[in-house]
Amino acid sequence: MSKQWFSRLHLEPITIYLTHQLLIILAGYAAEIFFPGHYHPKEFFAIAGQGLNRWDAGWYLRIAREGYNEKSAAFFPFYPLLIYLLTRLGMNPAAAGILISNLSLMGILFIFHRLARMDHDPSTSRRATWYLALFPTAFYLSAIYTESLFLLLALLTFYFLRQKRWLQAGLCGMLAASTRNIGVFLLFPALWEYFEAAKGKISKDILFLALIPAGLAFYMIFLQIEMGNPLAFIDAQQFWHRNFAWPWTSFERTVILLWENKHFSRQLLDLSFTLAGLVMFFLSLGKERTSYTLFSLAGLWLPLFSPASHAPLMSMPRFVMVLFPFYLTLARLVKGEAGHNFILALNSSLFFLLYLLFTRGHWIA
Repeated sequence: MSKQWFSRLHLEPITIYLTHQLLIILAGYAAEIFFPGHYHPKEFFAIAGQGLNRWDAGWYLRIAREGYNEKSAAFFPFYPLLIYLLTRLGMNPAAAGILISNLSLMGILFIFHRLARMDHDPSTSRRATWYLALFPTAFYLSAIYTESLFLLLALLTFYFLRQKRWLQAGLCGMLAASTRNIGVFLLFPALWEYFEAAKGKISKDILFLALIPAGLAFYMIFLQIEMGNPLAFIDAQQFWHRNFAWPWTSFERTVILLWENKHFSRQLLDLSFTLAGLVMFFLSLGKERTSYTLFSLAGLWLPLFSPASHAPLMSMPRFVMVLFPFYLTLARLVKGEAGHNFILALNSSLFFLLYLLFTRGHWIA
């Protein structure tokens, strides 16, 4: 009975979550202790958590405190709304953001593991969950960023789609579309799963999937009321110097900037993760579910159409990180414990290094 009870708890995701947090704590602590600062070594947890509130985190906290303006309209509302609701209960805004992200991360590991088990054996599912949690930029899943909440909602959408629970899938997709702009594209894998399950017998249940684009529609209505511009979230991209371009132009500009040695390390990091994402995308073609491929297609390719002038592949290390089908593909390709342990060691080392730099105020993604 005791063994069955532990099995139900799914101790593997818990172990993976704790390992993720151990890397966060150690890298965050090292970032402050071994560099000039004003912290006392005994302030362990306060120091270790400093890096979770960096860069875009400030935007979400500002929105939660002050509401929207024409620049902050680029950041979708569900995550800062949750922060705001927790602050109304007396919680510190930064603590609220970290809590939301970490609860979402715990949910991610459980749901992803269950989703993986629908198609893969226990060993492959376990490896894939490790790869997700220790991806080199997976520290964003603990930080005050939308990635954790968005990925949880996307996974829940797919989980309910696989169970043919269309209403729940539509609701989770709607919230995902209110969390990140890419969320609205969950409509396409959702429709694919529906038509696969319907086998030509379409019913009114398909209308539940219309909730997914409703998440974006609600935000546009809000922007119309508040700013008189339902497309303010698109117009706000100008503040980050993003404009439309063809994907090959994004790569061409990156290579030129590398050649001219302009922000070389940043361009190289962006290019490396983008190429790794492309490799995993092509390796996954025909191997993963079509709905998963559609999700990866949107998440990987759409950002390439809006490069920033100073960093054409800006934020791609973070955008690639949430494309969960890639972890399934990698886990399926890895054979044996030696290969698995090598990937874990490599990813953990990069995770530690990149989070240490992020904590020190360097832009990563």
